[in-house]
Amino acid sequence: MEKPSFAIIGAGKVGDALATSLCQCGYRLTGVASRSPASAAMLAEHFAVPWSVNPVEIAQQAEVVFITTADRYIGDVAGQIAQNGGWNEGQYVYHASGALPADTLAAAKRQGAFIGALHPLQSFASRKNKGDCLSGVYFAVDGDHAAVNLAKTMVRDMGGDSFLIPPDKRVLYHAAACIASNYLVVLVHNAVSLLQQLGLSAEKATTALLPLLQGTVDNLVNKGTPKALTGPIVRGDANTVAAHLQALARQDNNSEKFYRQLGLHTLLLVQQIGSLERAQLETMSEMLSDNAGGKYEP
Repeated sequence: MEKPSFAIIGAGKVGDALATSLCQCGYRLTGVASRSPASAAMLAEHFAVPWSVNPVEIAQQAEVVFITTADRYIGDVAGQIAQNGGWNEGQYVYHASGALPADTLAAAKRQGAFIGALHPLQSFASRKNKGDCLSGVYFAVDGDHAAVNLAKTMVRDMGGDSFLIPPDKRVLYHAAACIASNYLVVLVHNAVSLLQQLGLSAEKATTALLPLLQGTVDNLVNKGTPKALTGPIVRGDANTVAAHLQALARQDNNSEKFYRQLGLHTLLLVQQIGSLERAQLETMSEMLSDNAGGKYEP
């Protein structure tokens, strides 16, 4: 069966990744639209297709349209195209937001299009994507039955996998994605900042931490949570935890609070593992609580 043509509206990192991956596996890109002429031209010229700052003329030319703009513009773009008669009956229209449901595209559905949400569970650092950049990536899907079926086919063609998210649960799904991706950067930044206080440059500190991070990811792959957990809390090493708290308190109050909060969450996982006795858990909990000083006995 011939693969449908597609257009990209929103020439950012996600739009670039979808265009690159779909073209690699035999889908035909018909055009690119973006509010930024430079972004539209850069992506379109790479594939030798037309571009425009007007999404209407680009949307009309494709069987499948991906709106990959910032979330706050998705509904407006769909509405703008609808007002100008830009949607075709039987057309497939997707947005790539993690948090918004498919019915954000209701304006397209009213003109006979099938609508869906297709969010890659991946972070994109640049627009320089390779053809297999979405291989192995999971996509969160919802929408009309026909749109969901085509989405699954496209994801499979790109070498990815997909799962359905109920429309009313997409925000929860997106919160989970943010915790895993965005907050990981915050964690590493805090560790880098502490190493900088020892005289390491930010670059060297980051590089030094990468093998540790990779080892943790490998443990997650092989063991899952909570069994991938390591460190003094899971071992019940109260003296080391107390020493950490004292050292952090001498640096700045925020680092100590940050450590305490994460430590208390770590204890919840330790309870699931069952590696500590109740008395050890209580000792750790008191030590990590904001009002507990914790004594370090060398």
